[in-house]
Amino acid sequence: MEKFSDAYVVGDGRVALQCEQILNDHFDNVKLIKVDELNNKDDFFNAIKGALIISANNLYIFKPPCVKNNFIINYHNSLLPAHRGVNAHVWAIFCGDEIAGITWHRVDCGIDTGEILIQKEIKINQMSACELLLAQHKMAVLAFDELIKNRLKKIKNASSFNARSELHKKSDLPNNAELNLSWNFDKKQRFLRAFNVGVFRQIPYAKVKYKGKMLEIIYYEIDNKSINLTLKNGEILRLKEQK
Repeated sequence: MEKFSDAYVVGDGRVALQCEQILNDHFDNVKLIKVDELNNKDDFFNAIKGALIISANNLYIFKPPCVKNNFIINYHNSLLPAHRGVNAHVWAIFCGDEIAGITWHRVDCGIDTGEILIQKEIKINQMSACELLLAQHKMAVLAFDELIKNRLKKIKNASSFNARSELHKKSDLPNNAELNLSWNFDKKQRFLRAFNVGVFRQIPYAKVKYKGKMLEIIYYEIDNKSINLTLKNGEILRLKEQK
């Protein structure tokens, strides 16, 4: 592994903490950085040189001086180039992807466009967005450990996935978070599973137009032939599969 002056883990949550633990076996002084606690983010990161920087669950965009002077790798919860940007797990389910996954990649001056170092696939099946994200976080830690043991050398990418490079911004949501009752049954249930983010509530609740009002969907149940929606006003909306 290339010799680095320091090692930093930038991010929040379990993935960042577990990456820090893995790095502690290889570096004497690993620093965990929470971006929100920094007074001047750009000045802090631009002053770092010759370091290994791990970005995990981090939305800060590193500026060119930091990118140029350091070896930065980022965890992204998709099989890049698919679903660049934010909420990749939400989009993967809504778009009907059969396979999702994770990517660790070099950071360049674009958004999720750097050299891919390692990827792992996850079959979506009937997962909700919450279930998929948990599986991705677990896989990300395993892949990071593998990458570190391989001395940060590129490992063969996932080969069964081919997709366009779409960039999703924070303000982008599937159908603006509105359930379209004219959709077929499969698309309706994909939409609902995509917005089922559980404790990872960084997007608004899905909504549906019912009796002339736009109401939030608080809970849903899906079986083979129907969907039951619990709305914010307490009413139950039952949708049956159209033959």
